[in-house]
Amino acid sequence: MIKDAFNNKKKLSAELGFGNKNYNESVRFLNQDGTVNITRKVSDKHIGFDIYHWLLSITWAQFITLVFISYIIVNTLFALVYFSIGAEKFGGMEVGTGSEKFSQLFFFSAQTLTTVGYGHIFPNSVFASSVSAIESMLGLMGFALVTGLLYGRFSKPKADIQYSRHAVIAPYFEQTGFMFRIANKKQNELIETECKLALAINNPDTKKRDFHFLELERNQINFLPFTWTVVHPIDEKSPLANLTEKDLHDRDAEFVILIKSITDTYFQTVYSRMSYKPHEIIWNAKFVPMKQTPQRKGGISINIKDIHDYTKV
Repeated sequence: MIKDAFNNKKKLSAELGFGNKNYNESVRFLNQDGTVNITRKVSDKHIGFDIYHWLLSITWAQFITLVFISYIIVNTLFALVYFSIGAEKFGGMEVGTGSEKFSQLFFFSAQTLTTVGYGHIFPNSVFASSVSAIESMLGLMGFALVTGLLYGRFSKPKADIQYSRHAVIAPYFEQTGFMFRIANKKQNELIETECKLALAINNPDTKKRDFHFLELERNQINFLPFTWTVVHPIDEKSPLANLTEKDLHDRDAEFVILIKSITDTYFQTVYSRMSYKPHEIIWNAKFVPMKQTPQRKGGISINIKDIHDYTKV
């Protein structure tokens, strides 16, 4: 009875939070960029959306483009309001066509929004002054929000891990092993890096999805200066024992990777995650050793792009 309770507890500990439902079709819990591939809806027509998290998660190119487009749209809208009020309500306007007046009002809006206020054009009516006062207030609030987002993006601790594009089933001593490689893409140091590897696979007998934590040759290293080849030996105790490439495809297997480390930039714990599906696993292959080049001042350099190289055996 005690043994059965222990086995049940051990089985529950392998639950990653994705449940044991068998979807009868191929699914992926983690995308290769580490995002969880699950959409949480708050109703039939709406999903739970966190705009702050989204603004922190998008790429720098997307963030800068969004700020620039928002800046243009806001100034255009206020220029239209000023134009509808009438160009005669503004002092310092140069005589010109309608489009020329609009362009002058657009740049007046930009000066008001940023509170630069060169003074070349100025409102000379109560209504125009009221609109420009509202715009300057919105500008202060808007740039405060953008400043906060910039700080949040810069100060957000992140483990920028490069994973090998494929995992491999490679010879390992007298047997085989499931292997993948990771490396730190940044120049900071990752300390006390830990790795957990879990296998999610459909069970043809119970018609449910089982989760197994796979034992690793080494689940922690003190530093990650080069690359780390994470190895799960496929022995008689491994859930992968006697499974073929076709079995992994038919049973919709997914290898879920969880990385935890400490970054010496922030001295905080950072996380990274990724997964491999059967079509991303190369059988009967091994990784090509990374070239380590000594430098004149005694340092060593490696090229991270070589982390993906493998050869068939």
